[in-house]
Amino acid sequence: MPGLDGTGKLFAPIIPFLEPHFDLIVVTYPDLDSLTDYVNCAQSQLPETPGFSLVAESFSGPVAMALMAHLPDQIGPSVLSTTFARSPLATLTRMSGYVPEQMFSIGALNEFCLDVYAAEDEDFSETQPLSLNVMEQIDGALLKHRISVLSRVDVSALLPSIEMPILCLHAMRDRIVSESDAQMIQDYLPNVSRVNIDAPHLLLQTRPQQCAELICNHVQPDQ
Repeated sequence: MPGLDGTGKLFAPIIPFLEPHFDLIVVTYPDLDSLTDYVNCAQSQLPETPGFSLVAESFSGPVAMALMAHLPDQIGPSVLSTTFARSPLATLTRMSGYVPEQMFSIGALNEFCLDVYAAEDEDFSETQPLSLNVMEQIDGALLKHRISVLSRVDVSALLPSIEMPILCLHAMRDRIVSESDAQMIQDYLPNVSRVNIDAPHLLLQTRPQQCAELICNHVQPDQ
């Protein structure tokens, strides 16, 4: 389940490490109006057979947590990466509603976002062309709208009801998801384990093999 881009294309670095172990479905999003719309959209793409697991990063974390709360008998051990239950930087994201759409289009904003996401990570050079290409294809109006949806996100009340085993991957050099955001998930989820990784927000992209191993060990511990 993808981040703010909504395309799933940024999973390209980690997919080769997961494909030998799982039948993968990459969830994608059109432009939608609310978190509920995103939850319904994601649910429509999930397998009909119970027992599947979710791997959700960043923007999709609250979507996945809502699904976990609403489909407890269908979803198995799952993974949350660099995400939050309540919107991070809520004031800043609300301000996006007053910023012209042109500011969200191709150009300096993309470079700025990638700097924030990657935090000058030494392993980012290999994935930077992919990340730039994906971001440059995102329409400014769509990105602005999605950030507006993000500003209203708060699924913290759902967390105590989520009982399936959850692995929380936290990037220690994340400039978007803070330690307190990660700690909230750890404190509220009844059955959660957390792994801190020395990486930026683009954790699954810059540490794909390490993250894939953690995901496999969590979802399929006996294999």
